[in-house]
Amino acid sequence: MPKIIIALYVLTTSLALIVLKWGTQSGLPISYSDHKLHFNANPYSIAGILLYGISFLLYIYLISTYDLGYIIPLAAAFVYVLIFFGSYLVFHEVFTTTKIIGIALILGGIIFLNLKK
Repeated sequence: MPKIIIALYVLTTSLALIVLKWGTQSGLPISYSDHKLHFNANPYSIAGILLYGISFLLYIYLISTYDLGYIIPLAAAFVYVLIFFGSYLVFHEVFTTTKIIGIALILGGIIFLNLKK
């Protein structure tokens, strides 16, 4: 069960970030001008906000159930890795040697987090 919750958290967080970026490419969903708040939300930004809400609920469950020193670095590492690949596939962002080394170090950190004493 914990692996499923972690996977759902990582997936919803990563998708929320990707969909929000997609939805904000034409501008922010909320702006303030002439002393008025304007909502310019599109389906992508709304979907990203909803995914973030689900992600937040999963996050609360994870931090209330597991050790913070374990669950937060583990979840964050997986989010970074998934965002790295998602940004390449969706937005055609560039893989640099430095980024690849960083991802390798993150993956190494995940391995160390899961080693038994």
